[in-house]
Amino acid sequence: MKRFIAFALAGILVIGVQSPIRASAVQQQKDEMLQIQPIVSVEEIQKQGEELVLPTRLSEEKNNGQMNKQNQLSIAITKLLAEHFGKTDKVQGGGAASYIIGPSASGDFFYTPASTAFVDHGHVGLYYSSNTIVESIFPTGVRSISANVRLVEKGAVVKSVSTTSAVKRNAANWAYSQIGQPYSLNFMNNRNTGHMGAKNCSKLIWSAYLLFGGLDLDVNKGFGVYPRDVRDAKQTTFIRQI
Repeated sequence: MKRFIAFALAGILVIGVQSPIRASAVQQQKDEMLQIQPIVSVEEIQKQGEELVLPTRLSEEKNNGQMNKQNQLSIAITKLLAEHFGKTDKVQGGGAASYIIGPSASGDFFYTPASTAFVDHGHVGLYYSSNTIVESIFPTGVRSISANVRLVEKGAVVKSVSTTSAVKRNAANWAYSQIGQPYSLNFMNNRNTGHMGAKNCSKLIWSAYLLFGGLDLDVNKGFGVYPRDVRDAKQTTFIRQI
């Protein structure tokens, strides 16, 4: 498992050197991945990067001719990870999820620890109404679920966004309108993809508040908006913890 993850991450370095992608951009993506997968050392990635290359399918990733090289690289690596993890592991809130998150106000969101294999990526969902949550999960995509049955792991938190009730309502309405959209595996570069269409859990909330409140709920403004980035955004306030 550890070697596979290092292999995929090493591909960022190998392909990055051979393409026009800026070295600093490759380094930043590598650093962000290491934050959610700390068991893989920088030294191991660099060492294996000299020995391994990604399969030729990387060059075959397409999106109607519109996807740039950075997005091709990001989605190819995440597909490799998802294909591997999907064989034996649940994505989004698996493991010890045994606590009901419960209701909260429209526009609030929850964050729960969540892991795929040994990758602790976390998960977020937005309250459409006090008892209805809208979220994007793998492989289903954007869906709604009752807050009275949504299970989370110990340590989950509910937070509010510091903005007007109108912005919260509009953001929640837009997120709800996205139900049925597919899940996006391109979490590594999702700040640079469109707001419509496929999206992961953090992109759903980030897009909703950026579009309808001008709020950038991304604590570090990196290439990818991860669940913890939304949780820790400065425009959010703590409500309760499980």
